[in-house]
Amino acid sequence: MKTSAAVVAVIMMGWMMGCAPKPFKPDLTHTYNRIQPKAITVDGYQLVYTVTGNGPPIILLHGFGAQGWMWEYQQEALAKYFTVYTLDLLGHGYSDRPHIAYTPDLFIDSVKGFMTELEMTRATLIGNSLGAGVAMGIALNYPHLTDKLVLIGGFPQGVSEKAALMAYRVFLRFEPVFLLRIGFHLSGKGLLRSTLEKLVVDKSLITDDVIERAYKFRKLAGSAHALFSSRNNIRRWEEHYAPRIPEITTPTLVVWGTEDPLFPIPVGEELHQQIPNSKFRGIKGAGHLTMWEKPEETNAAILEFRLGKSK
Repeated sequence: MKTSAAVVAVIMMGWMMGCAPKPFKPDLTHTYNRIQPKAITVDGYQLVYTVTGNGPPIILLHGFGAQGWMWEYQQEALAKYFTVYTLDLLGHGYSDRPHIAYTPDLFIDSVKGFMTELEMTRATLIGNSLGAGVAMGIALNYPHLTDKLVLIGGFPQGVSEKAALMAYRVFLRFEPVFLLRIGFHLSGKGLLRSTLEKLVVDKSLITDDVIERAYKFRKLAGSAHALFSSRNNIRRWEEHYAPRIPEITTPTLVVWGTEDPLFPIPVGEELHQQIPNSKFRGIKGAGHLTMWEKPEETNAAILEFRLGKSK
């Protein structure tokens, strides 16, 4: 890869992780997503989550390098009908960041363990991007745990090939990795803002407050390892899970922003075609973070699918 591509990779990594990592000490005395967080231990590691509402369980799973606050507009709307669990995946948000291999199996079994610890026999899994991949993995490995799936903006077969944004293509494909790690020490809030703005249609949504709360997680010790390890293990998704997508039997709703710049809408339509018992809903004027950018339309689609009628 040319030197210019390496520079792009370094810059891209800057927004993703922040510099000068700080010790990770989650402060659970403060509210998270306006709801007091809880912590639970799964396989020796702490997972942090929020829970609200009363009814059948729904688990919200965020995307690659993100945190649970991305679901801030779903919690109240869904809690009218369901018990809503918003989980920070291992290596993300307030959850632990152990120095281990972040494989698809790790994320899948971690969420399964989360369900076991909370004595959930079945749940609706709603995932964005990487979170959608985790949801599909659970449906494939443990179909008895899933009653329905909602997949928002991902996770397709051939992730590296189908990523349309150049910064992500570089991040997913570039070697040697140590050059990407240099970007970890050269990051700043300006680069974070620039990259988040690329993921949405309405740039005004990327406010100073949004940047502040996203940036604080990316400075924490262990965040870079979790990010790079997840990136390096995407091949396991391609080898062990992506070819099995047509085996998913759980009723599924595929939700896609019609202007998703990362995975354009034909990628979503292809995923829908691969899953036999699935429906497709395009959300007009939305990018990759559909549930956050167009919450009313997304929530309506989820409730109609999950309840079987419009709300």
